Amino acid sequence: MAGIRNTLTYLVPDSLTAQPGQRVQVPLASRRAVGIVLRSGSTLPPGIEARPILRVLDAEPVLSPELLELGLWISDYYIAPVGEVYRTMLPLRSATRCARVARLSELGLKKLEEMNTGTDAAAPELDELLNYLAGRGSVPEPSLRRKFAELVSRALKEKLVVIEEVDRDRAQRKVYAVRLTGPVPEKPVRLSPVALRILEVLRTQGSAADHRELLQTARGNLGALKKLSGSGLIELSPSPVDRRPTLPWDPELDAPFSLTPAQAAVLDDLTQQLASGKFHTVLLHGVTGSGKTEIYLRLIARCLEMGRTALMLVPEIALTPSAQAQFQARFGPQMALLHSALTENERHEEWWRIRRGEARVVLGTRSAIFAPLDRLGAVIVDEEHDTSYKQDETPRYNGRDVAVVRAQLAGALAVLGSATPSLESFWNAREGKYGLASLPERVVGRKLAEVEIVDMRQEFRETHTQAPVSRRLHEEIEAQLAEGRQTIILLNRRGYSWFLLCRSCGQTRRCENCSISLVYHRREHRLICHYCGYSAPVPPDCPNCHSKHLQYVGEGTEKVEKKFAELFPDARGARLDRDVARRHGQFQKILDDFRSGKIDLLVGTQLISKGHDFPGVTLVGVLSADMGLGFPDFRAAERTFQLLTQAAGRAGRGEIPGRVLVQTFFPDHYTIRMAAEQNYEAFFNKEMRFRRMMHYPPVTALANVIAQGAKLDQAARVAKQVGDFLVPLEKEMEGLRVLGPTPAPLAKLQGRFRIQFLMKCTSRARLNSILRRLADFSEQQGFPQRSLVIDMDPLSVM
Repeated sequence: MAGIRNTLTYLVPDSLTAQPGQRVQVPLASRRAVGIVLRSGSTLPPGIEARPILRVLDAEPVLSPELLELGLWISDYYIAPVGEVYRTMLPLRSATRCARVARLSELGLKKLEEMNTGTDAAAPELDELLNYLAGRGSVPEPSLRRKFAELVSRALKEKLVVIEEVDRDRAQRKVYAVRLTGPVPEKPVRLSPVALRILEVLRTQGSAADHRELLQTARGNLGALKKLSGSGLIELSPSPVDRRPTLPWDPELDAPFSLTPAQAAVLDDLTQQLASGKFHTVLLHGVTGSGKTEIYLRLIARCLEMGRTALMLVPEIALTPSAQAQFQARFGPQMALLHSALTENERHEEWWRIRRGEARVVLGTRSAIFAPLDRLGAVIVDEEHDTSYKQDETPRYNGRDVAVVRAQLAGALAVLGSATPSLESFWNAREGKYGLASLPERVVGRKLAEVEIVDMRQEFRETHTQAPVSRRLHEEIEAQLAEGRQTIILLNRRGYSWFLLCRSCGQTRRCENCSISLVYHRREHRLICHYCGYSAPVPPDCPNCHSKHLQYVGEGTEKVEKKFAELFPDARGARLDRDVARRHGQFQKILDDFRSGKIDLLVGTQLISKGHDFPGVTLVGVLSADMGLGFPDFRAAERTFQLLTQAAGRAGRGEIPGRVLVQTFFPDHYTIRMAAEQNYEAFFNKEMRFRRMMHYPPVTALANVIAQGAKLDQAARVAKQVGDFLVPLEKEMEGLRVLGPTPAPLAKLQGRFRIQFLMKCTSRARLNSILRRLADFSEQQGFPQRSLVIDMDPLSVM
């Protein structure tokens, strides 16, 4: 029922009891669907017939009245089907699963009886199949086909067997502890490569408390594990371990220390608002290294002392390990973790720990805002400006804004923290909608890193080369290495080269699904699209003109890592970007090694620019600092300022002052200059002049409406109808402006052509009302599914 925008009415049979917040199974057209009960107990109007619900799936409500109301608000504000919203809010595996099973039909039973009595011997080859089914009642269809192959199709054709869809209770997956039963034979005979890898991991790393982690490390499977158990080489036993995700405890993380006067004042103010039991929103604007995390931890502790629960969001899964270690040290088993990198079982177990009240503190990414906490006292959004809080598929909600609404429904305190707040949040603080708390200085009297701008135009004039590393940066890195200090190099572009160019005809290899060039990745030696994942081999010559003169253009993190290895062969270097983060355990290992001083020079994307505390880093180099300024997006300057300021904040967080070198071709751009000064308020005032002039948020409300289709003419037809609907509204409604239709900056994405409308309105309520009318219009016109995307408060207009 996820795609249905309106609620449906069903009858509750006398034999069942359904409460708001419970999941139920209902008939929907010719199939079965799962829905959420919103209201119950009302009587049907005369003459209205309703179909009965089939089954109540939960023994108790899984969504509280507060979360039900939050889901309705998200559906209404973000123009999303209410079923999609509730499905997003419940990261639970279903208690049942749909299975296709085969059984004998009445004709099959009669045929079997005739065969067994000897009155029908026409089909003896079917005898085993029919007797097999008769002895078992029903058998999963895939298992039956594996055993009897084409005989199943014949039995179905002759109507001797029928296939039914049934709901079966989902079994709890077992977790095994694994140990060797004795020494591994030097030359084990007749073992597969998978089995040998499993034995080698057990021999070198010892017994495993969880077979799933063992299989990930050994790149094995459960079948190989059970064969080894059957051969007597290993022993499997039910694992008694608590499967909650944990990290090793570091006592230093729990070491108390004194707050600065500014920290103490902010904490006291937040505590007073928390104690009032009323809804408040506070923007905590603190420079990098000012101790915001310590305030979060102490505020949560005070929240628990008051008998309430707390929730903290971080923007990236990559940031959760470091935050998790701190939370685990402070709150122990009271803490739960929720993010998409957990396994289905882990998410399920963590969710129920929260629901049962065993965990009173939740740490997680965007979707953790739906954690089933009772008596919620504080909702904290760290790095509130981060675009990761905005979901890019239905429902297109912003986790930061939903956090504020959830706090309002719970009568809780919402704290939005950042060194570089979004213009919307700082505007709300300036207008008095939010409270404002400030931490203008770093802890322990540490100074902000000194930032130096390197003019790459002058570098080119003097060296006549286009090397990604300036002479100035090269000198600074040499000095850092000589003194045994660490350096971070930021380049917000992964891969090896930006694209592959034919120097004869000028063509580039483009993605077949998106209107963008493919990026060359050296490790895979393939051209890859970063939007849809499409990849292609590197061609030996130009597919267009067959020239051999192909050139890799631009530098990504892979190429820069290689370049630094050549420039500084004695330095211990590493790279950290999303390509590395996908490899199991590698991301955390690199972070741990860098924090412990085992790595001298770390190259990475924005993943290393925020949220991390590396006391040994005294130099940050930013390559291509102005790259984002060329994007056709009104937020390009804001994002560039945030990235540069956050990157500068990684330097000088220990005892030794830090330095930052920013390489740019636009040294006079106000964004670059003010980021170098780390002057947020000056940037805010300057940028707001442009936002007012061009009528962009936060002075207006904005929506991005995209008509799309697998063919351009399909998208154009939808865009024509949308335009015809919007034109008269623009004339009659005050404060509404519609830009478009026009091809979106990414005119084709994931195989769909895109035509864009940007809608600005001085009234958020009026704009929201128009979008709801547009959604109703699209249903009435029978637009194909996915042909119209409505994005309220978009963070990207690409």
